[in-house]
Amino acid sequence: MPTTTWTRSAVVAAVGAGALLGFSGTSSAIVPTEQSIDAPPASVAPGAKVTFTGTLTGTGEQPLSGEPVDLEWRTGPDQPWSVSRTVETNADGVASISANIERTSHWRINYRGDEIHDPSLSAERTVEAHKPVSQRILDVAAGQSGKPYSYGSTGPDSFDCSGFTKYVHGKVGIQLPRTSGDQQSTVPAVAKGDKLPGDLLFFTDGGSVYHAGVYAGGNQMWAAPESGDVVRKQEIYTDSYTVGRAW
Repeated sequence: MPTTTWTRSAVVAAVGAGALLGFSGTSSAIVPTEQSIDAPPASVAPGAKVTFTGTLTGTGEQPLSGEPVDLEWRTGPDQPWSVSRTVETNADGVASISANIERTSHWRINYRGDEIHDPSLSAERTVEAHKPVSQRILDVAAGQSGKPYSYGSTGPDSFDCSGFTKYVHGKVGIQLPRTSGDQQSTVPAVAKGDKLPGDLLFFTDGGSVYHAGVYAGGNQMWAAPESGDVVRKQEIYTDSYTVGRAW
């Protein structure tokens, strides 16, 4: 009785013709696959949810449905990969997997293969986690708490009011003029009702700016108030102010 010998190329050809063939005792998969990953946002705020998508295809770029794929992440090139979630591809071979981005990390989609299909990895994508500029402004402002007021000082050990606002913005890459009056005339104005934490508050008397601070939310601001005082969060003590936004 004649014996038929199957080679890897012969089986691949058969699969390409539409027949999925598997053999008991086969020691390795024989059908090549390709796992893609779409480009996610390059940068998000910490804790933001990002949905990673990718398509798994087999011979002839045909989509592979119902196959489990892993969304994997790591924090650096020397770190091990961890599985975030595993889902099955849909009828179009597409997997959509959501994850919360807590810190800058690298992501990929991993198809582990089966008795028929070879495993495949997507490209690696990096998503940076950065706080919004407004929050970074507030973080820097809070970090100066307790430092003494000193007229004409721009930090880092002591501040006057506009020296404080200039320093805080400079630490996040925003350059402001030296005086509160010049700062007010430089940054775009914002209506009081639209002010957001991180905005600049300019206090006026007879049209002249005499004080500046960083809006902290509610009815409070971060400021270097006056001689003998220190940088602190204080109540907004008057309605005679304008709002500017440098971020």
